[in-house]
Amino acid sequence: MEERKSKNIVILAAGDFPSHPIPLKALQEADFVVCCDSAYEAIRNKKLEIRNYIVIGDGDSLSEQDKRQLGDRWIHVPEQDYNDLHKAISWGTSRFPLPSSRFTILGATGKREDHTLGNISYLVTFAEEHPGADIVMLTNHGRFLAFRGERTFDSFPRQQVSILIPDSTTAVTSDGLRWPLDNFHARLWWNATLNEALKENFTLRTTGWILLFQTYETKG
Repeated sequence: MEERKSKNIVILAAGDFPSHPIPLKALQEADFVVCCDSAYEAIRNKKLEIRNYIVIGDGDSLSEQDKRQLGDRWIHVPEQDYNDLHKAISWGTSRFPLPSSRFTILGATGKREDHTLGNISYLVTFAEEHPGADIVMLTNHGRFLAFRGERTFDSFPRQQVSILIPDSTTAVTSDGLRWPLDNFHARLWWNATLNEALKENFTLRTTGWILLFQTYETKG
């Protein structure tokens, strides 16, 4: 029996629009795009040829003309307890079954720094709310994901690796990093950043949630 191909779902936020080839390729190859309403201007102004997409949010970034032109593609979610990125992920995961769908978040960093920090930290919320889901965030410099437990990650020598540990009770142990961690507890978020891979993979073991960042290229 032929293995069923997973669907690639892109969530497009309103930070810096992708310019690196890796996130741009993810956008071009998406089976469906869930666009935060504040990011719709980029789709319109750049005249992107995206066939399957919807725009979602509270609507404060859209004109009435935009809403009329979007028609059924416009999904209004008025509540203010969560940001548009959370609304987009919630809608996407409710429409595309897990784990047969992969979710890639683009445009979530840059511009306002508070939005950047909030969007990155949301990855832990997404991972908790959708156990087993494949959710990554691609920036113009690398990839973020939330993780806990034990996992071996593909890498390459001199890849820059940063680990953000939101909870100081979480212990992290590593194999294959230049500066190894052994049951490490971070007092502050930056305490385990700016590490480096030694070979084609590395392994992390954690007792709680962490945020992992891997660059696309070696350090210049």
